Amino acid sequence: MELPNEDAIRWIVRRYAELRAAHGEVIGDPELIEPSGRHFPDEFKKDPPSIARLLRRMMSYAPLAEDLPIQLAFLEPEEQASGGGGCGTSACGTGAKIQAHDGVVELDEGYRVDVKVTDVGNPMILTTSLARSVGALVLAEAGEDIDAREAGATSEIAATVCGFGVLLVSGAAVYTKACGGLRMHTATNLPLEDLTLALALFLRVHEIKPSAARAHLETTQREAFDEAMRWVDSNEAIVTALRDRPADLTDGLFTLEPVRGLIGRLFSRKKADATPADLAPVSSRKSERTEAETRRIAEARALVEEALRGD
Repeated sequence: MELPNEDAIRWIVRRYAELRAAHGEVIGDPELIEPSGRHFPDEFKKDPPSIARLLRRMMSYAPLAEDLPIQLAFLEPEEQASGGGGCGTSACGTGAKIQAHDGVVELDEGYRVDVKVTDVGNPMILTTSLARSVGALVLAEAGEDIDAREAGATSEIAATVCGFGVLLVSGAAVYTKACGGLRMHTATNLPLEDLTLALALFLRVHEIKPSAARAHLETTQREAFDEAMRWVDSNEAIVTALRDRPADLTDGLFTLEPVRGLIGRLFSRKKADATPADLAPVSSRKSERTEAETRRIAEARALVEEALRGD
């Protein structure tokens, strides 16, 4: 599994840095949202009330107001193809003003979240879609003016920054049964390699063990994730800047280090953690030998020489 190209890496790091620099205090120190009963304890059925409850729970993990007005719209396939804003199963409000971000429409009061009917049947694809919508809501509430061409991708970076990276990575490569066998479906705007890199950055920035994310990933995702972790661990300067001074990275002008081997990464980490005292040269001796030490060394040398003559 290959890493994203250099331009993609710079875009991911820059977008991540921009969000932390502008909204770091509001975003805070989010936890990693895991697809387990700990974060999703509600009973789920494939009906509008369950999906609305799921969306509200996911929103509760993001920096969004609890009373933010939200409506759900379920789009049929023909509406998806035409890009229409009509509603299917659930009634949606009139008075839509603008398309705020991917899958989210800003209304006169609150927002409408569009859900594809075809996504409801697969929990992984559904949670991926809702995670991206939560990211879009965060961007809209933060007043971010995003180019429409980057809306979906930026929503996914925002969702990852808020802790939803595992859900997005899982939905980036979903295998479903088709007439000719298994077919891979991608439920994200960003490719798998980009999302695993963003997830790896999140884990290191917040000092979360990679095993917490890896435990929920399928084989394809794990391969990309492991490669992303190797790159992130080879670029500790970027991680430190993202954590402590993200504004330094927003211009996109930073050094990208190649992936190093395990020994190289350990050596780099020791150098990064070392203090000037740790790196001070060590003297071979602090003082001259005493007379007693000199005598013992001479006696030992004499014994060695005598033993050698005996051989």
